[in-house]
Amino acid sequence: MASPLDHDPKIPHFWSEHPRDKVFGANTNAFSSRFSGFSICHPIYHENTMLLAARHAIYSAAVNTEETTTVMLLPSLYTDMTTNPYASLCRKYPHMCKFLGTIPLNQLQYSGTTYKYHFPNTLGICK
Repeated sequence: MASPLDHDPKIPHFWSEHPRDKVFGANTNAFSSRFSGFSICHPIYHENTMLLAARHAIYSAAVNTEETTTVMLLPSLYTDMTTNPYASLCRKYPHMCKFLGTIPLNQLQYSGTTYKYHFPNTLGICK
């Protein structure tokens, strides 16, 4: 759940939603293998994808024989963190899921940097 432009090359494997990224070493189906060891999961901001990612991380941790930690960045775009489906799922497994922190939307800001061709950095909801 990265792209060739933002994955850390020190991490040996990464997954992208785009099949074209295979030429850069990306795997294309993050749910085709279990998360294991230490993983960072930052899925696309789509409610169902984030729910599937949380479910897959919980399942992976439950069935793996090795210690497994998956750190996830899951925003609450349209609902409160107390009611969105992936947060509700995580609360059902308190022995496996921990909320490490939250950032209120009104405090989340991206810098106004520009890209090479001076296009403004527009990231949807964040201003």
